[in-house]
Amino acid sequence: MSAYKYFNNQFKATSLKQIYHNHIESNTAVGLDKIGRDKFRQECDNHIEIINRKVHNNTYNFTPYKKKLISKGENKNPRVISIPTFRDRITLRAICNILAAVYKDLLNIEIPQIKIESINKNIKKKKYDKYIKIDVSNFYPSINHETLLKILKRKIRKPELIDLINKAIKNTTVTKAKNEKDEENKSGVPQGLSISNILAEIYLLDIDNKYKQNKKIFYTRYVDDILMFCKEKDCDKIFDDIKNDFQKTNLGIHELNKKNSKCQSGDINDELHYLGYKYKNRKSTIIENNKQKFEDSIANLLTTFKYKYDQATKPDAKNSSIDVLEWRLNLRITGCIFEGKKRGWMFYFSQIEDLTPIYSIDQTITKLVTRVCPKSIHIKKLIKTYHETKRLKVNSHKYITNFDILSVADKRKILTRYLGYKRLSKVDDETINKYFGMRITHIIQELEQDIGDIS
Repeated sequence: MSAYKYFNNQFKATSLKQIYHNHIESNTAVGLDKIGRDKFRQECDNHIEIINRKVHNNTYNFTPYKKKLISKGENKNPRVISIPTFRDRITLRAICNILAAVYKDLLNIEIPQIKIESINKNIKKKKYDKYIKIDVSNFYPSINHETLLKILKRKIRKPELIDLINKAIKNTTVTKAKNEKDEENKSGVPQGLSISNILAEIYLLDIDNKYKQNKKIFYTRYVDDILMFCKEKDCDKIFDDIKNDFQKTNLGIHELNKKNSKCQSGDINDELHYLGYKYKNRKSTIIENNKQKFEDSIANLLTTFKYKYDQATKPDAKNSSIDVLEWRLNLRITGCIFEGKKRGWMFYFSQIEDLTPIYSIDQTITKLVTRVCPKSIHIKKLIKTYHETKRLKVNSHKYITNFDILSVADKRKILTRYLGYKRLSKVDDETINKYFGMRITHIIQELEQDIGDIS
């Protein structure tokens, strides 16, 4: 199917309504128009009619994105996230669906776990004795609009779609609405949009293909982090070649092995960090900082519990806080399965080979719980979770909660017993499912906050 047909299919009322229900409805972030989730739900049909009409007559314009700053740590500039309005989110998701369909045979966007699996396999190969680790400088903000559009036009002949993408990436990101005309964004792809990642992947498609096809090296990339394995004699030339290739796309990479540079090369047996994993003597484990982050998240849960327990005056309230602690701790330890995906810290680090940190964390959790909780509770083990993650079939997990197979009655119980909802006996099943989906989505964001900034 051509981009023209995908365009017409996605930008029709029924498809836009489906996009809203599948991807947008539960989102709580409010754009610059200040229209929240509940109000938009009431006016949804009207907004979809506007999208449909204006996209097809080429008059659709995006509301300026609202700026949100995300800390990247001490002495680092914050990451700028662009928050669209609900209406624009539907439009952007439709564009994303079209791009995914058009490029499905060319793009192979892998989650980090797949990349780690490939690294674990290739780092063992004796034909490699050198690694090269590369960081693309200021990746998203440096993507050249003209170059990106030229690349897109190789596959897309629908002018209205190209124009819509151009408007989306040039749309400004501001802290508040202004009366005067805002200056357009002259370079870069705004981060936080549903089209951001796929546009970035398309932009580097030629470079990825070139180095993946080179039989002399192993190459993988996750967003702006590149890792290659090669022979020592080929190292300098490979780096010079890839640096030149990036310059042709108006992107830069740092100098190799300079002081404080993010581009480094070394012996493949030396210590190497990538996507939160640490490699030493070609064996994988967890970076100490990521171990500490997880232990801190457990300690924070216990601190919150201790405060609520001490504030409670009735025995039932104290017992309830203990029940909630047990449920939340076990969920943090095991992760869960939700919407067909494996979520949580241990699932992410399930491919480590040195299990010493896992035993250590289990011991720390036991000590913390014993010190804080006034009575014995059943806390699951991270080491058993690790072995459970090796099960191939999602529905075969017993130790790890699978939210996808819960009945509505189970969801009611979780909402009332652990998530603070009351008087749900008369609430219909559809609403229960909606409440449950929204709350679990929020909890999963908490589960994964410790791994969200690894790359």
